[in-house]
Amino acid sequence: MPRTFGQILADFEALKPSDFDNEAAGVCKLYELTDELMAQPQPERAIPTLFAVFERMPDTEMGTPGPLVHTLEQMRGRYERELVESIKRKPTDLAIGMVNRILNATRVPEQRQFYMDLLRFAAEHPAAPESARSRAHGYIEYQNHRKAV
Repeated sequence: MPRTFGQILADFEALKPSDFDNEAAGVCKLYELTDELMAQPQPERAIPTLFAVFERMPDTEMGTPGPLVHTLEQMRGRYERELVESIKRKPTDLAIGMVNRILNATRVPEQRQFYMDLLRFAAEHPAAPESARSRAHGYIEYQNHRKAV
């Protein structure tokens, strides 16, 4: 019997770093959960919960970019506002990587400027793990030296 949206969200909310002690098993669990989520009506209702997973476990390896990022990117046009809010609360490697991926595909100068400013904000955010600040600095350098798409 298919599980409810609430049951799926509860499993995302229950994830903890030790679930990824075996990284492959943890990522496999994320794929199972994200597949279940995407089979639900209006999966975008889970966007805040997915970003909460990033923020709750900023140093946990959950794939590169992994099932959470791939799932969020399937909801283009609906996740970006929450991405910005997540970066403002607690920048993480995965969220910062998502900003870089947006920049890689963005041609509009105003959008590029907005997301570059967001990377700069993340690079200096006191709640960001050092790895996230370092990653943001690296992406800033990369984006400053590449031509717009």
